[in-house]
Amino acid sequence: MAETHNVGTVDRVARLVLGFACLGALAYHFLRAPILPLYALIALIILIPFFLKTGATRVCPVMKAMGVSTNR
Repeated sequence: MAETHNVGTVDRVARLVLGFACLGALAYHFLRAPILPLYALIALIILIPFFLKTGATRVCPVMKAMGVSTNR
């Protein structure tokens, strides 16, 4: 069963860029310098897969629940 896309092109690119930026911040934290507090690490660990999945599949369950779509 295919879901309808509700994430537009600009939104998709923004989600992918945010996902990779968060991934880079997490990698920098563990490889170079511990710059993030614990609550920020937990938030990043939750947000990274969310941003990357919704950007790659163009389906956002939060936007679907609210009835919002940025797809034309």
